[in-house]
Amino acid sequence: VMRKMLNNFNKKVTPELKKEIERQGKTINEIIIMASLLEKEVVSYEDKRIVSGIFWRRLENNYPLESCATIAYILKVDKWRYSYKDTRINSPYNTYIHTGLPPSPICNPGIESIKAAIYPKRTEYNYFLTDPKTKETIFSKTLEEHNMNKRKYFGKFWLIQRFKLKAQSSKLQLKAQK
Repeated sequence: VMRKMLNNFNKKVTPELKKEIERQGKTINEIIIMASLLEKEVVSYEDKRIVSGIFWRRLENNYPLESCATIAYILKVDKWRYSYKDTRINSPYNTYIHTGLPPSPICNPGIESIKAAIYPKRTEYNYFLTDPKTKETIFSKTLEEHNMNKRKYFGKFWLIQRFKLKAQSSKLQLKAQK
C-alpha cells in the first residue's frame, strides 16, 4: 500500500515540480505541509494560490500563519469559526501561537494544493476568511477591512469573540502592572 502511494506521489509530483521546489530553496516536506493547510483552508485552485502567497509572506516575515485548519486538526472538529480559547491551545500544530509551519502535514493534499504551494500568487492581500453560507473566499488587504468582513460574515459570533479577546487583553495588562 505504501509503495503504491509513493508511486502515485512521484507520478504527480513530477521532476519539473521537484526542480522548481529546489530552485525556490524549499523542501518537499515544506511544500507538502503548506499544501495540506491549503487543502483544508480554501476550495478553488485560484484561491489556494492566493492563500499560499499570503502564508509564504507571513512565514518570510516571521508572522504566525493563523490557520483555522490547524485548530480543526488539533481539536479534531471542523467548525465554521473557532473561539479565542480554541486558538490558545498548546500544541506544536497551533499556528496562532507558533510561527513557522506545523511539524507535519495535517492531511493528504491533492495535486492542486501542492501546485498552489509551489506556485503562490503574490497579491496585496494579507487576510482572508470563508463565507460560511457560500464557501466563497473573501480577501482583505488591511486588518480594518478584514475586521469589517468578520462583522459582515460572522455577525454576533465575531463580536462576542472580540469582546472576550479585549477582556483577556485587559486581564493580562492588569497582571503586568502588578
